[in-house]
Amino acid sequence: MFKKSLLTALLMAAVSQAAVKELIPHLASDNLETQTQARLELLAACSQASAPDAADGAREAICREMCALLAGDYPVVSVVLPVLDNLGRIAGEESVDTLEQLLAHPDEHIRDAARRALSANPSPKAGQVLGAQLMMRNPRDARTTAGLIVALGERRQAGASKLIADDLGSADEVVFIAAVKALGLLNEDAGVRALAEVRAKEQGFRLAEVNAALFSTDRTAVFEKLYAEKEPIEVRAVALLGLAMNNGMNVAADALASGPVALQAAVIEAAVQRKQPELYRLVATRLETLSPALQPQALGALEFSGSSAYAASVEPLLKSDNVLVQDCASSALARIGTAASIPALMDNGRPEALRALGVMNAEGVDRALEKIAASKDDAASAAAIEALAIRGRRDLVPAFFTYADGKGRAAPKAAVEAIGQVGDIAVLEQLAGLMMAKEASPLSRDVLNTIVAIMRRSSDPAKAVDILVAQMSGASPRSQANILQALVQTGSQEALKPLADACRSNDESLQKLAVKLLAGWKSADGIPTMLELAGEETMSMPNHVNLMRGVSRLLAAQRRVDKTLAKQALDTCRRAEEVEMFQAILEKKK
Repeated sequence: MFKKSLLTALLMAAVSQAAVKELIPHLASDNLETQTQARLELLAACSQASAPDAADGAREAICREMCALLAGDYPVVSVVLPVLDNLGRIAGEESVDTLEQLLAHPDEHIRDAARRALSANPSPKAGQVLGAQLMMRNPRDARTTAGLIVALGERRQAGASKLIADDLGSADEVVFIAAVKALGLLNEDAGVRALAEVRAKEQGFRLAEVNAALFSTDRTAVFEKLYAEKEPIEVRAVALLGLAMNNGMNVAADALASGPVALQAAVIEAAVQRKQPELYRLVATRLETLSPALQPQALGALEFSGSSAYAASVEPLLKSDNVLVQDCASSALARIGTAASIPALMDNGRPEALRALGVMNAEGVDRALEKIAASKDDAASAAAIEALAIRGRRDLVPAFFTYADGKGRAAPKAAVEAIGQVGDIAVLEQLAGLMMAKEASPLSRDVLNTIVAIMRRSSDPAKAVDILVAQMSGASPRSQANILQALVQTGSQEALKPLADACRSNDESLQKLAVKLLAGWKSADGIPTMLELAGEETMSMPNHVNLMRGVSRLLAAQRRVDKTLAKQALDTCRRAEEVEMFQAILEKKK
């Protein structure tokens, strides 16, 4: 952004004293880079001359200079069009006569650029010129006529509707569509009457364009006519949307109570767009009577109302037979729910309901959830604990440990998972102790998963490994095995040493497990450790075989085999089959 501003400033300074005509040789250059630079300099000069702090008469002077230049015989694409584009940006009444003359230019691109410049020109005289051009009935192509019509519409040229209305009878679709859109933009009584009259004669695409233009006028009288029962339902729906957004509450209430689905959807959309409390209340009142197909849309409208006044109307839909409706109700309550919504969300119990409890920003929600979490209802306690974890309640970690050590299955499991969600490396030692205490319980597996989750996101993996390794001393073989599995699942290089130490354990079952875990290591950084252990004379043949298979798996997965490690593996082999296995890997990689 700074570079762009600096470049603009430099360009303005460079051309501040230069005449536009001095840029012509560069604009007409065959060198694209030179031509582009000249266009930038012209743009900068015009921007500087038309800036709020520019000297008096600077804009008019540069415009007159550009108009004088247009009288010359210069290349159209490289010189004339860039000049006309800049006149379109900054020109005023001083340029209108020149632009008017160019409307009769033999080159269609120049004519079109001049028309666009007049369309953007703020001078009333420019509008008069465009109107006069349209009134001239001399032969011209349909695109030129359409361009003049569009220009008058975009200018919101007062009084132009009567002139443009004549072209609603054009058989040329380009002219017809331009006239329709321009009359919609002008939004004058004469133009609206003309659109209403031609509407009765049209059909298909042309009718759709007329309808769109009428709707764009945003007139209540137009909406009322198009809401008539004889009109197609899609037209009535758009008309009802317009009426509802213009305080047509009685019509909206009737449509929402008993109207077709399209009309009911229009009222809901009006509530979203208008953000009017009366419309929101109307939707909330009829929420349960709407079809399941419309209820998600209605719930979305109430959700973004931001008002807790509608929470009581939403809560019953948590018991809907339609799961999508249930989840949409939960989503709405996440934004507008209150502490009173908690029982209904707890009874629903779906993930979206728990997420709503986790993000609901209302007074008393935390206090109510803490009370439920401490209750003896296992399922309710579990749901409350999960919601509190979603709410990021790190201050409740001590309480979560208490719940994890309690009775039941759902609440302790939820508490362990909550610790994994909000805890950090500081709770690893306590988690390891809990895993040891619950080693005979299914909860130990949940604790193991939580330990792994915390270690994987730890910024200090070496410290995390040290904490777990310290817990292995004096632990039962089963607990030691659990800790080893936690170390392995992290994939941390720091876990290799304690795992190697366990492979040398005097406990045969622990040693066997450690070897199995090391042999399943996921990355090549484990190969040196495996080869070192496999080469030790004290390593049993079954354990040696497992380790060498692990090495072969990792070597085979490498895109380019590490020759040093491959040679070391061959030297470590004890059996001929192993040598053949590694030689086959090397041969295949060649």
